[in-house]
Amino acid sequence: MVFVGSADIAPIAVYVANGRGNSVSVVDARTLQVVKNISVGQRVWGIGLAAGAGKLYTANGLSNDVSVIDTSTNKMIDTISAGDGPWGVAVRE
Repeated sequence: MVFVGSADIAPIAVYVANGRGNSVSVVDARTLQVVKNISVGQRVWGIGLAAGAGKLYTANGLSNDVSVIDTSTNKMIDTISAGDGPWGVAVRE
């Protein structure tokens, strides 16, 4: 789970990796309702947020890649080959 917001305000969105569902859910942090499901690679094992860049990265273990999501549009914008079985993402800003 990754929260999007700032230190001064409550999160506005929560991103949840759905593992075998091959997707990431966007949850409105105020209403706790799923507002969108974003299809990504196979078996999302880990996610990482680059808040300053407005990107969410997903480690897709079975498809051996990383999906890149634009958090301003909540759409997948790229797929990066990652080798055998990526399971986590570390983001440094």
